[in-house]
Amino acid sequence: MPSASRIRGRLAHGGVLLVPVRVQGHDFEFLVDTGSAYTALSEDLVALLGLTIDPQRTAAIAPVQGAIMRVPLIILAELRVGGFRTANVEAMVVQFPRELRLDGVLGMNILKRFRMTIEMDTKTLVLRPIRGQRFIEKGPPPRG
Repeated sequence: MPSASRIRGRLAHGGVLLVPVRVQGHDFEFLVDTGSAYTALSEDLVALLGLTIDPQRTAAIAPVQGAIMRVPLIILAELRVGGFRTANVEAMVVQFPRELRLDGVLGMNILKRFRMTIEMDTKTLVLRPIRGQRFIEKGPPPRG
C-alpha cells in the first residue's frame, strides 16, 4: 500500500486550494471541493483533450446559485493526483465562470478514496489511501 502523498498547491479565489492534477497525461490545476460529489472538468479542458461527450450520460447537480440542472458525464481513462493514479474516473463536464479560469474540480468521487487533510497554512493537500480502495496505485506526481 503506497504511503501518504503531500500535494503542494496554491490559494486562489478568496482562499480555496488549487492543486496539480494530471488528466490523461496532461497537467492541470484543479480546485479541491469536498462539496462536489463528482470531479468536474471544464468544457474547454474536455475539448482540449479531445474527449467525446455522450449526451445520454448525464448527472443532476444542484449548483449553489439555483435550480437543479443536468450536465454531461464522461469517463476519464486516467487521473493522477499527488502520485496516485486512478483509472476509469467518472467526471462531470461543466462551464465554469471564465473569470475563475478553472481547469477542473477534484470532487468526492476521488477524495473519498483517501483519508484526506487540507493544511491551509502550508497550502497542502495530504492524501492517505484507505485500505481496500480500488484503482489506486503509486506513480509519478503531476508537475506543479
